[in-house]
Amino acid sequence: MKKISALLVLILMFLLISYVHAQSPQQTLAQYLSDLQKNPNDNALREKIIRHVQTMTPKPAIPEEAERYMARGGAAVKAAKNEKDFQDAALEFEKASLVAPWLPAAYYNLGITQDKAGKYKEAIQSLKLYLLAAPEASDAKAVKTLVYEIEYRQEKAAQVVTASKENVPAKVQEKSRKDLSDLVGTWGWDQRYMRAEMRGKELWFMYVGDNNPAFIAFNLEGRELRVAVTWNTRLTARVTVSEDFNVIKYQERWPNGETSDIILKKQ
Repeated sequence: MKKISALLVLILMFLLISYVHAQSPQQTLAQYLSDLQKNPNDNALREKIIRHVQTMTPKPAIPEEAERYMARGGAAVKAAKNEKDFQDAALEFEKASLVAPWLPAAYYNLGITQDKAGKYKEAIQSLKLYLLAAPEASDAKAVKTLVYEIEYRQEKAAQVVTASKENVPAKVQEKSRKDLSDLVGTWGWDQRYMRAEMRGKELWFMYVGDNNPAFIAFNLEGRELRVAVTWNTRLTARVTVSEDFNVIKYQERWPNGETSDIILKKQ
């Protein structure tokens, strides 16, 4: 009786282990899908999912949600007239590939629309995933040729960007951001005038007809000047510059709490 019981236990354990192993591929896929939702751009994980599904018997069913996104992407392609439209279509196919990352058609359509949208790097990655997901596809050779063509378009696009940067004069590139020298000139308020000029690396503000500076701007952080008021050390001053650098707001604060504001406009 004990021998029979021991044999029965062994049989049950074998059946349990077989059941667990039969479930593990689906459980593994579920875990992979959960991880992909957290990091959709993880192409290494997508490759792992594709290879895992290729070992599964039976193959997982295509979720209806993925089929819905595929249909939406197809509708977007039919109505597409420009790169932005193809970007919208690509988003639908991308959603399909996130729901069913082993689906070859999702990657094929995603790659085609990304190419038409000018997203060459992404298109190449998507088409390579298609070839991985459909290794025996009848159009595999044609898709490989398409990848080579997209690589060429990617290189040409990069050359155009580089050339456009090189053709921009150095002075224009230097003045792409505002600096103290943009404040040089004459400034006025209430029929009074000041002039600003660079002295070395410092910007000096002076009343017109007077060589004594009212204040000196030492540097510019964003649109705020750090200044030293030279004619009265008891007050503090804050100077801000408008976005177009045509208006300066000068604010004084005295030890007794009194304040005064001056709005200077470039003449």
